[in-house]
Amino acid sequence: MTRRDVSGPYGVVHVRSCTGGTNAEGSRPVWILLHQSPLSSRRFLPLLPVLGRWADVYAPDTPGYGDSDPTPPTWSVEECAASLWSAVDAVTDGPVHLMGRATGSVLAVAMAAARLDSIQHLVLHGLPVYTDQERQDRLADFAPPYVLSSDGSHLDCIWRRITGEYPWAGPKLVTSMVADYLAAGPDFATAYRAMWRYPLADGLAQVRRAELPVTLLTGGRDRIAFMAERARRVLPDAAEYVMPQATDFVAEQDPEGFADVLRQVPGGVARQGVPAPGTDH
Repeated sequence: MTRRDVSGPYGVVHVRSCTGGTNAEGSRPVWILLHQSPLSSRRFLPLLPVLGRWADVYAPDTPGYGDSDPTPPTWSVEECAASLWSAVDAVTDGPVHLMGRATGSVLAVAMAAARLDSIQHLVLHGLPVYTDQERQDRLADFAPPYVLSSDGSHLDCIWRRITGEYPWAGPKLVTSMVADYLAAGPDFATAYRAMWRYPLADGLAQVRRAELPVTLLTGGRDRIAFMAERARRVLPDAAEYVMPQATDFVAEQDPEGFADVLRQVPGGVARQGVPAPGTDH
């Protein structure tokens, strides 16, 4: 695995990658993995070497997160997509397979809509489809910045926020997420605000008109699993894998099983309503 910083029109994008292995099945597909906010590509560390056995894999820290440069508070999804494309163009040539997780899936839709001919397959792992009222409510008061404190109480604030969202998470996972929150800075919700302002329906309409192959990944223990039916309604032609025991972090909790799912995507093997191999345990 390697790491590099790529300079683009909106600052530096940090990219983790695993490339250059052999593939007995022929040419190696190229995968771009987009993490959820306010986390980082660190979430894909267990997955990268597994996918790297048969694919060239790149996992950027989306702008404003991880080791990528900070962004303005009014950052837009379209600007983020342009920045990510600049990074992708710097590290690989040709069409890519693009996978986004949660907030990352919205960024993936925007990237696909901007350059439809550059995507071979779009994989959306938990697509957050909000109603107009939900977007307005969240823009009003969701995820206020934490306040730095000399006694370190802001660390407890972050810890309690994470464990409130993921009460099942153990201390090792929570600690790694705290590190991501700290890297994002006190106003960690810039990507959330951009997501709620982004016209997702328009981006999805472009994807559908182009008949771009799309696969929805749904985890049975995912915090936004309730949105799966909404995603099916807006993407009725998409293939779907249901991972019954998968949480939000299945890519790092079960990298072998998750890689099995992605391995089937390039050949179009994914079928509607078929549980993903390797994740039903």
